[in-house]
This record gives sequence, structure tokens and C-alpha cells, in this order.
Amino acid sequence: MLNQTIVRVGVRYGVLCGLACFVIMLALYLLNYNPFGEAGRFSYLPIPVFIFLGLKYFKGFHDAEVGFWKGMRVSLAVTFYTALCTSMLVYLMIYLAGPELVQQHIAETKALLEETREEQIRIMGERIYEQGFQALDSITPSMLAADDFVRRMFAGGIFSVVAAVFFRK
Repeated sequence: MLNQTIVRVGVRYGVLCGLACFVIMLALYLLNYNPFGEAGRFSYLPIPVFIFLGLKYFKGFHDAEVGFWKGMRVSLAVTFYTALCTSMLVYLMIYLAGPELVQQHIAETKALLEETREEQIRIMGERIYEQGFQALDSITPSMLAADDFVRRMFAGGIFSVVAAVFFRK
């Protein structure tokens, strides 16, 4: 059942978290780092903070007896709106920055794959490695935004379980 209070808390804290994540990604881009590479992982730091704050707010002002499942729903709402907001802003950033940002990411990913070629072939096999290497040339801004959405949902899902256990009654 749809609980408007959970949605409102999810939107409030999720959008704020999404903006914080995007500001970190934008700062990385402006400092000439690849916001989609290793340095981009710093943009995941606000997620557990805002999940915690959202659940704390919900427990303090709406339902003092938060159970595990209600805590999961609140946490996942924050996570969903974080991932949605950040991926939309990332798409806009890529669109406004131009194709150079995507090409930089592709070049860095290819360089990383070349460095670890033997290990990757041993793990995946040469055919799959070559297919993945060639597929890098077809990356689009929407693919990067969708990948960002999925990764944030996964990370937020893990933190949601931890937060729901922490805040249960």
C-alpha cells in the first residue's frame, strides 16, 4: 500500500542526497577527474548519511515504532529518489559537457582493461573480453546515466538493510 508519508520523506531526503551526490560528481569533473571511474565512488558517500537522516526524521516525527519492513520502505524510497535525481542530473551534465566526457571515460576504461588483460581473460575468457572491449565504443550518455542509477540503487539497497535493522523497534 502506498504511504504518502514515506513517499514525502523519500522525496525530501532522496532529492537532497541526489543533489549532494551530483555536486560531488560535478566537482570531480571540474577538477579533471573521471566522475564515472574510480574517483566517482566518492559520490556515493552521501547515500548512507541521507538514508540515516531520512529514517531518523521518519521515526522522530511520523512513526516512533518503525519496524524492519517500514524502515526498508523508507530507506528504499530515499534510495530510489537519490538514484533517480542523480542519474537525471548526470545525464544533463554529460549532455551539456559534450561527447568529450564520454570519450574520456571510454579511453580510461579501455586503458584499465588493457592493464588487466591477462587477468580478465583468465576470469571471463578471451571471447567475452573482446566483446566487452568492443562494446565500450557504443557507450551513450543514457547508458552511463542508467548505469549510475543501477549502481546507486544497489549501494542504497545494501545501506537500506543496515539502516532498517538499526532503526527497527
